[in-house]
This record gives sequence, structure tokens and C-alpha cells, in this order.
Amino acid sequence: MTQEESYNKINAIKWIGIITMTIDHIGYYLYPDLIWLRIIGRIAFPCFLYTTIQGTKNTRNFKRYLFQLIGTGILTIPISFYSGTVFNILFTLALVALSIKDKRFFVLALILSYFCEYGIYGFLLGWAIYCMVFIHKPLGGILFLSLHVFVWPSVQIFACLAIFLLLIDNYIETKKIPKLFGYLYYPLHQLILLTVKFIV
Repeated sequence: MTQEESYNKINAIKWIGIITMTIDHIGYYLYPDLIWLRIIGRIAFPCFLYTTIQGTKNTRNFKRYLFQLIGTGILTIPISFYSGTVFNILFTLALVALSIKDKRFFVLALILSYFCEYGIYGFLLGWAIYCMVFIHKPLGGILFLSLHVFVWPSVQIFACLAIFLLLIDNYIETKKIPKLFGYLYYPLHQLILLTVKFIV
């Protein structure tokens, strides 16, 4: 895969993650009875794991990258607390990033992931994607699918469908997502949906 193809893939998967996450949260906050919205939304988490892993490998300033993840996670705590989660997905992504950047933190990050959104399943899913992308694609794919046995029969099982997006290399060029937008969208769109929920 060329550098241009890699860039197109990362950017496209970011967009897919944002769109499916938005659909998921519309279902969660406004239409909880429409289960198909939540099913579509299961695609988002693997997409964000993939882009975080790529970000970890490609960033020139990992400390700043990690700080941005944790900082946005802290900013979002008041919103995620509403859904019963204190340490939201951004903390999970930060732990995956840290453990990939410095393998010495793997065990500690694994333990801490238990207290974060998606838990140990989410942390190991990140490592399965890392294996699939950078170490051994077939093995990583098997690990990715195998981990979903542990979330059966919850709706999270549908996250395994994201493997097709991760295996495809040829994506068309899409509009670049501004970095600030990528971070602020997560708390802001949930705040808007919560406002609509309470008004309506």
C-alpha cells in the first residue's frame, strides 16, 4: 500500500467512525428502541482504534498526542457519566496508544483498561488491530474475530463486521478532518443530543 493509499484509508475510516458513532448516539440518547441504530454504531469503536493506532505510529509528538486523548476524555467525563461511564472511550484509546508506543506499559494498561469503557475486551481489540496492521494480518484478523466471542450475545458482537473496513486498502480520497474538529466533536455532539433529549 502506497503512502497516499494509506492516508486515504486512515481519513476514510475516521469519517466512517464519526458517522457511525453519531448514528449510535442518536439511537442511545433519542431513539433507544431503534436497535438498528446501535447496531450500525458498533462499527465506530474499531474504526477509532485503527485511527488511534495509526496516529500513535505516525505522530511526531507522542506526548502531545496522548495528552490530547486524555484531555478530551477528561472534558467528556461529565457527559459520559450520564451513561454510567466515568472513564470513557478516549481513556481506552489512550491506554492502547501508550502500550503500543512503549510495550513496558502493556500489563499496567491492560489492568487499567478494566475500569474504562469497553474494558479489557476493548484494549485487546486494539492490540488485535495492531497485530493485523503491523505484524501479521491473518493472525490479527483471527484475534479480532475471536475476541467477539466474549461480548456475545450483546449488540457489541456486530463490531466484528468492521474487519471488512480494516482489511480493505483502496479507499477514495475524502476531505481531511481538521484535527481540532476530530477531538471536539466527541463531547460536543453528545452535549447537543443531550440538550435535544431534555428539551423534547
